[in-house]
Amino acid sequence: MLYRTKLKTVLLVLILMISLCLAPQAQAAVANNAAEFTISPVYPTEQQAGNTGYFSLAVHPASLVPVKVKITNTNQHQAVTYRLKVGNATTNPDGSINYANFKAKKDSTAQYQLTDLVPQAQRKQTVTVPANQSRIVTVNLRLPAQTFKGTIAGGVYVARLTNSAQKQAGNFQTQNHFAMTLPVLLTEHPHAKRIAKMRLDQVKVQAGQVNARLHNVRPVLFGKLHIQAQVTKAQQTKVIAKKTVTNYQVAPNSAFDFLVTDPNKPLNAGHYTLTMQLRSGPRHWHFTRDFTVKASQSAPLTKRIGWFGLPLLLWLIGGGLSLVILALVAVILRQRKKLHQQ
Repeated sequence: MLYRTKLKTVLLVLILMISLCLAPQAQAAVANNAAEFTISPVYPTEQQAGNTGYFSLAVHPASLVPVKVKITNTNQHQAVTYRLKVGNATTNPDGSINYANFKAKKDSTAQYQLTDLVPQAQRKQTVTVPANQSRIVTVNLRLPAQTFKGTIAGGVYVARLTNSAQKQAGNFQTQNHFAMTLPVLLTEHPHAKRIAKMRLDQVKVQAGQVNARLHNVRPVLFGKLHIQAQVTKAQQTKVIAKKTVTNYQVAPNSAFDFLVTDPNKPLNAGHYTLTMQLRSGPRHWHFTRDFTVKASQSAPLTKRIGWFGLPLLLWLIGGGLSLVILALVAVILRQRKKLHQQ
Protein backbone atom coordinates (compact mmCIF):
# COMPACT_ATOMS: atom_id res chain seq x y z
CA MET A 1 0.00 0.00 0.00
CA LEU A 2 2.84 2.41 0.89
CA TYR A 3 4.57 1.59 -2.42
CA ARG A 4 1.40 2.39 -4.43
CA THR A 5 1.02 5.70 -2.60
CA LYS A 6 4.60 6.69 -3.36
CA LEU A 7 4.16 5.67 -7.02
CA LYS A 8 1.03 7.83 -7.37
CA THR A 9 2.86 10.78 -5.82
CA VAL A 10 5.78 10.44 -8.25
CA LEU A 11 3.43 10.21 -11.24
CA LEU A 12 1.50 13.33 -10.12
CA VAL A 13 4.75 15.30 -9.71
CA LEU A 14 5.94 14.25 -13.20
CA ILE A 15 2.61 15.26 -14.78
CA LEU A 16 2.72 18.64 -13.01
CA MET A 17 6.33 19.29 -14.14
CA ILE A 18 5.48 18.42 -17.77
CA SER A 19 2.44 20.73 -17.68
CA LEU A 20 4.49 23.61 -16.30
CA CYS A 21 7.16 23.15 -18.99
CA LEU A 22 4.66 23.10 -21.86
CA ALA A 23 2.34 25.93 -20.79
CA PRO A 24 4.79 28.88 -21.10
CA GLN A 25 5.88 27.74 -24.56
CA ALA A 26 2.31 27.79 -25.86
CA GLN A 27 1.65 31.22 -24.30
CA ALA A 28 4.90 32.63 -25.71
CA ALA A 29 3.94 31.58 -29.24
CA VAL A 30 0.60 33.39 -28.96
CA ALA A 31 2.19 36.50 -27.45
CA ASN A 32 4.86 36.74 -30.15
CA ASN A 33 2.48 36.24 -33.08
CA ALA A 34 -0.47 38.30 -31.87
CA ALA A 35 0.89 41.74 -32.84
CA GLU A 36 1.70 40.59 -36.40
CA PHE A 37 4.28 43.32 -36.96
CA THR A 38 7.86 44.22 -36.08
CA ILE A 39 9.84 47.47 -35.98
CA SER A 40 13.57 47.93 -36.41
CA PRO A 41 15.95 50.90 -36.64
CA VAL A 42 17.61 51.94 -39.89
CA TYR A 43 20.81 53.45 -38.53
CA PRO A 44 22.13 56.77 -39.85
CA THR A 45 25.85 57.52 -40.04
CA GLU A 46 25.60 59.14 -36.59
CA GLN A 47 24.93 55.77 -34.93
CA GLN A 48 27.78 55.24 -32.43
CA ALA A 49 27.12 51.90 -30.77
CA GLY A 50 26.63 49.52 -33.67
CA ASN A 51 23.61 47.24 -33.94
CA THR A 52 22.17 47.81 -30.47
CA GLY A 53 18.48 47.60 -31.37
CA TYR A 54 17.94 51.29 -30.62
CA PHE A 55 19.25 54.68 -31.77
CA SER A 56 22.39 55.92 -29.98
CA LEU A 57 23.48 58.95 -31.99
CA ALA A 58 26.53 61.21 -31.76
CA VAL A 59 25.24 64.42 -33.33
CA HIS A 60 26.58 67.88 -34.20
CA PRO A 61 25.08 71.36 -33.77
CA ALA A 62 22.93 72.75 -36.60
CA SER A 63 22.74 69.36 -38.36
CA LEU A 64 19.83 67.30 -39.76
CA VAL A 65 19.74 63.68 -38.62
CA PRO A 66 17.23 61.24 -40.21
CA VAL A 67 15.80 58.68 -37.80
CA LYS A 68 14.27 55.92 -39.92
CA VAL A 69 12.04 53.16 -38.56
CA LYS A 70 11.27 50.05 -40.61
CA ILE A 71 7.77 48.67 -39.99
CA THR A 72 7.16 45.11 -41.20
CA ASN A 73 3.63 43.77 -41.51
CA THR A 74 3.80 40.00 -40.92
CA ASN A 75 0.10 39.50 -41.67
CA GLN A 76 0.01 37.32 -44.79
CA HIS A 77 -3.41 38.46 -46.03
CA GLN A 78 -4.23 42.01 -44.92
CA ALA A 79 -2.78 45.51 -45.17
CA VAL A 80 -2.41 47.13 -41.76
CA THR A 81 -2.32 50.79 -40.72
CA TYR A 82 0.05 51.99 -38.01
CA ARG A 83 0.43 55.21 -36.01
CA LEU A 84 3.96 56.47 -35.32
CA LYS A 85 4.55 59.05 -32.58
CA VAL A 86 7.62 60.67 -31.02
CA GLY A 87 7.80 61.02 -27.25
CA ASN A 88 10.19 62.07 -24.50
CA ALA A 89 11.88 59.93 -21.86
CA THR A 90 10.57 60.06 -18.29
CA THR A 91 11.12 57.96 -15.17
CA ASN A 92 8.29 55.73 -13.93
CA PRO A 93 7.55 55.35 -10.19
CA ASP A 94 8.71 51.71 -10.39
CA GLY A 95 12.21 52.75 -11.46
CA SER A 96 11.91 52.03 -15.19
CA ILE A 97 12.25 54.49 -18.08
CA ASN A 98 9.34 55.35 -20.36
CA TYR A 99 10.96 56.31 -23.66
CA ALA A 100 7.76 57.59 -25.25
CA ASN A 101 5.84 59.79 -22.85
CA PHE A 102 3.44 62.13 -24.65
CA LYS A 103 1.73 63.82 -21.69
CA ALA A 104 4.44 64.94 -19.28
CA LYS A 105 5.39 68.62 -19.33
CA LYS A 106 8.95 69.60 -20.13
CA ASP A 107 11.16 69.34 -17.07
CA SER A 108 12.25 72.72 -15.76
CA THR A 109 15.90 71.62 -15.67
CA ALA A 110 16.02 70.36 -19.29
CA GLN A 111 17.66 72.49 -21.97
CA TYR A 112 16.04 70.47 -24.77
CA GLN A 113 13.81 67.43 -25.10
CA LEU A 114 13.50 65.15 -28.12
CA THR A 115 10.20 66.60 -29.39
CA ASP A 116 11.82 70.06 -29.49
CA LEU A 117 13.97 68.78 -32.37
CA VAL A 118 11.18 67.20 -34.44
CA PRO A 119 8.94 69.19 -36.83
CA GLN A 120 5.32 69.26 -35.66
CA ALA A 121 4.09 67.37 -38.75
CA GLN A 122 6.48 64.46 -38.10
CA ARG A 123 5.68 63.94 -34.42
CA LYS A 124 2.58 61.95 -35.43
CA GLN A 125 2.48 59.98 -38.68
CA THR A 126 0.21 57.29 -40.11
CA VAL A 127 1.34 54.63 -42.57
CA THR A 128 -0.37 51.65 -44.19
CA VAL A 129 1.80 48.61 -44.91
CA PRO A 130 0.62 45.95 -47.40
CA ALA A 131 0.42 42.32 -46.32
CA ASN A 132 3.80 40.69 -45.75
CA GLN A 133 5.72 43.84 -46.71
CA SER A 134 7.72 46.64 -45.03
CA ARG A 135 7.70 50.43 -45.09
CA ILE A 136 10.21 52.94 -43.74
CA VAL A 137 9.00 56.03 -41.87
CA THR A 138 11.42 58.94 -41.37
CA VAL A 139 11.61 61.41 -38.49
CA ASN A 140 14.08 64.24 -39.10
CA LEU A 141 15.88 65.64 -36.08
CA ARG A 142 16.92 69.28 -36.52
CA LEU A 143 19.73 69.95 -34.06
CA PRO A 144 19.94 73.49 -32.67
CA ALA A 145 22.91 75.71 -33.44
CA GLN A 146 23.53 76.03 -29.72
CA THR A 147 25.40 73.07 -28.24
CA PHE A 148 23.84 71.00 -25.48
CA LYS A 149 25.40 69.02 -22.66
CA GLY A 150 24.73 65.45 -21.70
CA THR A 151 22.03 63.24 -23.25
CA ILE A 152 18.63 63.92 -24.79
CA ALA A 153 16.45 60.83 -24.53
CA GLY A 154 13.12 59.85 -26.03
CA GLY A 155 11.69 57.29 -28.38
CA VAL A 156 9.69 56.43 -31.48
CA TYR A 157 6.43 54.65 -30.65
CA VAL A 158 4.53 52.55 -33.21
CA ALA A 159 0.99 51.28 -32.57
CA ARG A 160 -1.17 49.03 -34.72
CA LEU A 161 -4.49 50.63 -35.68
CA THR A 162 -6.10 48.07 -38.03
CA ASN A 163 -7.96 45.17 -36.41
CA SER A 164 -6.58 45.57 -32.92
CA ALA A 165 -7.67 42.00 -32.09
CA GLN A 166 -11.29 42.74 -31.14
CA LYS A 167 -12.91 39.97 -29.16
CA GLN A 168 -16.58 39.44 -28.35
CA ALA A 169 -17.44 37.69 -25.08
CA GLY A 170 -21.19 37.69 -24.46
CA ASN A 171 -22.31 41.33 -24.30
CA PHE A 172 -18.77 42.64 -23.79
CA GLN A 173 -16.22 43.57 -26.45
CA THR A 174 -12.51 43.85 -25.68
CA GLN A 175 -9.76 45.32 -27.85
CA ASN A 176 -6.10 44.43 -27.52
CA HIS A 177 -3.59 47.22 -28.09
CA PHE A 178 -0.31 46.34 -29.78
CA ALA A 179 2.55 48.85 -29.68
CA MET A 180 6.36 48.93 -29.63
CA THR A 181 8.96 51.60 -28.87
CA LEU A 182 12.51 52.26 -30.11
CA PRO A 183 14.60 54.40 -27.71
CA VAL A 184 16.45 57.38 -29.19
CA LEU A 185 19.52 58.78 -27.36
CA LEU A 186 21.37 61.88 -28.54
CA THR A 187 24.70 63.30 -27.41
CA GLU A 188 27.14 65.81 -28.88
CA HIS A 189 30.05 64.71 -26.70
CA PRO A 190 29.85 60.90 -26.47
CA HIS A 191 33.13 60.53 -24.55
CA ALA A 192 32.49 63.24 -21.97
CA LYS A 193 31.78 61.97 -18.48
CA ARG A 194 28.66 63.44 -16.91
CA ILE A 195 27.78 62.99 -13.25
CA ALA A 196 24.16 62.65 -12.22
CA LYS A 197 22.75 64.86 -9.49
CA MET A 198 19.69 63.84 -7.51
CA ARG A 199 17.65 65.99 -5.17
CA LEU A 200 14.59 65.57 -2.98
CA ASP A 201 12.04 68.10 -4.20
CA GLN A 202 9.05 67.34 -2.01
CA VAL A 203 7.46 64.97 0.47
CA LYS A 204 3.80 64.41 -0.43
CA VAL A 205 1.22 62.85 1.88
CA GLN A 206 -2.21 61.53 0.94
CA ALA A 207 -4.41 59.10 2.86
CA GLY A 208 -1.49 58.30 5.14
CA GLN A 209 0.81 57.36 2.24
CA VAL A 210 4.19 59.12 1.88
CA ASN A 211 5.73 59.81 -1.54
CA ALA A 212 9.20 61.31 -1.93
CA ARG A 213 9.57 63.36 -5.12
CA LEU A 214 13.07 62.52 -6.42
CA HIS A 215 14.53 64.61 -9.23
CA ASN A 216 17.44 64.01 -11.59
CA VAL A 217 18.38 67.59 -12.46
CA ARG A 218 21.12 66.83 -14.99
CA PRO A 219 21.03 65.50 -18.60
CA VAL A 220 22.42 62.13 -17.55
CA LEU A 221 20.77 58.74 -18.03
CA PHE A 222 21.89 56.23 -15.41
CA GLY A 223 20.88 52.98 -13.77
CA LYS A 224 21.65 50.66 -10.85
CA LEU A 225 20.19 53.20 -8.45
CA HIS A 226 19.90 51.81 -4.90
CA ILE A 227 17.44 53.55 -2.56
CA GLN A 228 17.00 53.08 1.19
CA ALA A 229 14.24 55.09 2.87
CA GLN A 230 12.85 55.09 6.40
CA VAL A 231 10.35 57.09 8.41
CA THR A 232 10.55 57.76 12.15
CA LYS A 233 8.51 59.85 14.53
CA ALA A 234 10.00 63.34 14.81
CA GLN A 235 12.99 63.38 17.21
CA GLN A 236 12.75 59.61 17.72
CA THR A 237 14.83 56.70 16.41
CA LYS A 238 12.28 53.88 16.16
CA VAL A 239 11.64 53.09 12.48
CA ILE A 240 7.92 52.87 11.69
CA ALA A 241 8.17 52.57 7.90
CA LYS A 242 11.01 51.58 5.57
CA LYS A 243 11.65 50.55 1.99
CA THR A 244 14.69 49.41 -0.01
CA VAL A 245 14.94 49.02 -3.80
CA THR A 246 17.77 48.29 -6.23
CA ASN A 247 18.51 48.63 -9.94
CA TYR A 248 16.29 51.64 -10.58
CA GLN A 249 16.83 53.44 -13.90
CA VAL A 250 16.51 57.21 -14.23
CA ALA A 251 15.97 59.28 -17.38
CA PRO A 252 17.80 62.58 -17.93
CA ASN A 253 16.17 65.66 -16.38
CA SER A 254 13.25 63.75 -14.92
CA ALA A 255 11.43 63.42 -11.61
CA PHE A 256 9.44 60.55 -10.13
CA ASP A 257 7.46 59.75 -6.98
CA PHE A 258 8.97 57.11 -4.71
CA LEU A 259 6.39 55.48 -2.42
CA VAL A 260 8.05 55.07 0.98
CA THR A 261 5.26 53.62 3.11
CA ASP A 262 3.49 50.28 2.90
CA PRO A 263 0.07 50.74 1.21
CA ASN A 264 -1.42 48.48 3.87
CA LYS A 265 0.10 50.48 6.75
CA PRO A 266 -0.70 54.19 6.26
CA LEU A 267 0.52 56.77 8.77
CA ASN A 268 -1.64 58.45 11.38
CA ALA A 269 -1.62 62.20 11.96
CA GLY A 270 1.60 63.44 13.56
CA HIS A 271 5.12 64.77 13.02
CA TYR A 272 7.66 62.56 11.23
CA THR A 273 11.20 62.50 9.76
CA LEU A 274 12.08 60.95 6.40
CA THR A 275 15.67 59.75 5.86
CA MET A 276 16.88 58.55 2.45
CA GLN A 277 20.16 57.07 1.21
CA LEU A 278 20.69 56.87 -2.57
CA ARG A 279 23.62 55.23 -4.35
CA SER A 280 24.54 54.71 -8.01
CA GLY A 281 28.10 53.61 -8.67
CA PRO A 282 30.48 55.99 -6.86
CA ARG A 283 27.79 58.62 -6.31
CA HIS A 284 25.93 58.88 -2.99
CA TRP A 285 23.12 61.15 -1.88
CA HIS A 286 21.68 61.62 1.60
CA PHE A 287 18.37 63.37 2.31
CA THR A 288 16.61 64.17 5.56
CA ARG A 289 13.25 65.93 5.63
CA ASP A 290 10.79 66.60 8.45
CA PHE A 291 7.13 66.51 7.51
CA THR A 292 3.70 66.57 9.12
CA VAL A 293 0.72 64.36 8.46
CA LYS A 294 -2.42 66.42 9.05
CA ALA A 295 -5.66 64.87 10.18
CA SER A 296 -7.11 65.41 6.70
CA GLN A 297 -4.09 63.61 5.18
CA SER A 298 -3.87 60.74 7.65
CA ALA A 299 -4.90 57.15 7.27
CA PRO A 300 -8.61 56.35 6.89
CA LEU A 301 -10.23 55.46 10.20
CA THR A 302 -10.65 51.84 9.08
CA LYS A 303 -6.88 51.47 8.65
CA ARG A 304 -5.53 53.34 11.68
CA ILE A 305 -3.72 51.26 14.28
CA GLY A 306 -4.30 51.71 18.01
CA TRP A 307 -2.87 50.06 21.13
CA PHE A 308 -1.52 46.49 20.97
CA GLY A 309 -1.59 46.60 17.16
CA LEU A 310 -5.38 46.46 17.00
CA PRO A 311 -7.30 48.67 14.50
CA LEU A 312 -8.27 52.03 15.95
CA LEU A 313 -11.82 51.57 14.66
CA LEU A 314 -12.12 48.41 16.76
CA TRP A 315 -10.98 50.35 19.84
CA LEU A 316 -13.53 53.09 19.10
CA ILE A 317 -16.35 50.57 18.65
CA GLY A 318 -15.32 48.75 21.79
CA GLY A 319 -15.11 52.03 23.71
CA GLY A 320 -18.53 53.11 22.46
CA LEU A 321 -20.11 49.81 23.46
CA SER A 322 -18.46 50.03 26.87
CA LEU A 323 -19.94 53.50 27.42
CA VAL A 324 -23.39 52.26 26.40
CA ILE A 325 -23.12 49.30 28.78
CA LEU A 326 -21.95 51.56 31.64
CA ALA A 327 -24.83 53.94 30.95
CA LEU A 328 -27.33 51.06 31.06
CA VAL A 329 -25.83 49.73 34.28
CA ALA A 330 -26.05 53.20 35.81
CA VAL A 331 -29.72 53.49 34.81
CA ILE A 332 -30.53 50.05 36.23
CA LEU A 333 -28.75 50.81 39.51
CA ARG A 334 -30.56 54.12 39.79
CA GLN A 335 -33.93 52.45 39.21
CA ARG A 336 -33.12 49.81 41.83
CA LYS A 337 -32.15 52.49 44.32
CA LYS A 338 -35.47 54.31 43.71
CA LEU A 339 -37.44 51.07 44.16
CA HIS A 340 -35.54 50.25 47.32
CA GLN A 341 -36.28 53.70 48.76
CA GLN A 342 -39.97 53.30 47.97
